Amino acid sequence: MPRRTTVRWMALCAALVGNSAVLFALARPITEYAATLVGKEGRKVHGTATVTPTKDGTGTEVAVTLTDDTPGATRPWHIHTGSCEKSGGVVGGGRAYTPIVINDKGQGAGKATLSVALADTTTYYVNIHDAAAAMGIIAACGDLIKK
Repeated sequence: MPRRTTVRWMALCAALVGNSAVLFALARPITEYAATLVGKEGRKVHGTATVTPTKDGTGTEVAVTLTDDTPGATRPWHIHTGSCEKSGGVVGGGRAYTPIVINDKGQGAGKATLSVALADTTTYYVNIHDAAAAMGIIAACGDLIKK
């Protein structure tokens, strides 16, 4: 093969390999998660969390509901890497999560949109903290399970 043809052939092969990687990444299933939140330290609070990818697949939508909690409480919350038994860092930055305000019936809900997608090779959990002044006290927790 003449040198010019070889260079073009190599460029074509490189483009195909690069596009194959992109197509493979786009074809991978996007993981959804769910958690059952359970009260800690004798608390009756419980709830659910659902995690879905954003429409473009580059971020994460999170929804949390709580019931049987203390009316009037404000609960900071986050997704963390790890599990309820083995804690890890906050995912997506703490400012992405608006605290949950508990109504007079002991119910509350929160939503967050994270600018990162959750890796399907990592474990995650949702922590509901007691209060902004008591972040070390966990009111409820639940490990996220792949759907």
